[in-house]
Amino acid sequence: MAEQAVAATGGGVRHALRRAVAPLTSAATVRAGVYLVIGGVLAGAYVTLATGFVQMFADPTTPRAAVAVLAVVTAAIVCTPPFLAPVRALEIAAVRTFLDVDAPDLPDLSGALSVATRWRAAAWFALHLTLGGLVTLGLLVAVPLATQLALSAAGIDRAFLVQLSPALARHPAAWAALAVVALLAVPYLATLARHLLRQAAVPLLGPDQTARIAELEARADRLAERGRLARELHDSVGHALTITTLQAAAAARQLETDPAAARRSLAAVEETGRAAMADLDHVLGLLRGADGPDGADGSARGAGRGPRAPARTLADLPALVDDARRAGADVHLTADDGVLDGGDGAVPRVVAHEAYRVVQEALTNAVRHAPGSPVTVQVRFDRSADSGRRGRALEAAVTNPLVEAPHPDGAAPVAGGRGLTGMAERVRLVGGTLAAGPDGGHWAVRARFSC
Repeated sequence: MAEQAVAATGGGVRHALRRAVAPLTSAATVRAGVYLVIGGVLAGAYVTLATGFVQMFADPTTPRAAVAVLAVVTAAIVCTPPFLAPVRALEIAAVRTFLDVDAPDLPDLSGALSVATRWRAAAWFALHLTLGGLVTLGLLVAVPLATQLALSAAGIDRAFLVQLSPALARHPAAWAALAVVALLAVPYLATLARHLLRQAAVPLLGPDQTARIAELEARADRLAERGRLARELHDSVGHALTITTLQAAAAARQLETDPAAARRSLAAVEETGRAAMADLDHVLGLLRGADGPDGADGSARGAGRGPRAPARTLADLPALVDDARRAGADVHLTADDGVLDGGDGAVPRVVAHEAYRVVQEALTNAVRHAPGSPVTVQVRFDRSADSGRRGRALEAAVTNPLVEAPHPDGAAPVAGGRGLTGMAERVRLVGGTLAAGPDGGHWAVRARFSC
């Protein structure tokens, strides 16, 4: 125990020594020193300008009115830069580089700066110049003083220090010690100023409450867009993979007994793959549209890839059902007049797209989890009294018998994924409701959209 205590004490001492000498050996001290010297030079220019005006006011031969006007104009010119957005951006870049402040703590603000943000930037500018002036002054005093002390300790030009402190004249070693202390004081002063600046950087240069709220809202929008793209990929690619798997399995079983049917299954695989590629191209187009001139409606052209496929709507339901039937599913589709063809009862495009994706995901789940069972797809208008003041509602329902039998190929059932969650998010985004679960021996997915 005693040895462990001694070792711990020794480790603590070494750690304390490393922290004590860190300002003398750290590159961060050098970077902070450069930043502070820049501030000191700027502070010197301001002090020189102010001193010149004081001297002009003190001179009785100088016309006071002209000097006052010149002083006001000069003050307006030299005090404006700290409030400008480019100067604030330069200060943020310098703080990241020289003071090692993390970039996420000082985000680049888009749009016009608020008055409060400009005042905080000006306060940072003043703090930078004040601390920089103090460090620069300490440097300008410490280096010549240490040089003189070292020369005096070596017996060269002792007259200055003899006049300054006769008591030290008899102790040359004290002069050398003072020279070392004077030089060491500069990096420690720079380290202290760096600590103060790092503490003040985020409060003075960071975003204010309004900007933080705007940034959080923009982040929420980005996350919502990512979720939307993820749902698009999940629904389109998941459906294509399910149909392709079933068609490939059917082709494998029929390859020797019914080559013609196997070829039809393989052709369906090819067609499903092409449709999935079109859907993928559409989703990638949405992603590119966030950063480029291409829009999200599928009307623009990608780089050398031709027109992007438009977003699928209820008009594509018959093709979706045909794909499922070719995969061996027993699917029955019923729809009210005007739902699929966009006639008098045309559904808003955004609702038609989300309704299509919900039906696609529900149909995919039915084919995946209850293969061979009949599936009913129904899309109709509801004009009942509870459909709201805005007229009618669109209802989309997919039902299939509950099946507990094993998969016909002997494979394990597919584990549940994010299908129901994605459908609920889709329906909720357009102000609808979703109900999914057992219903009298059937599994039913019912989505309701306001039109």
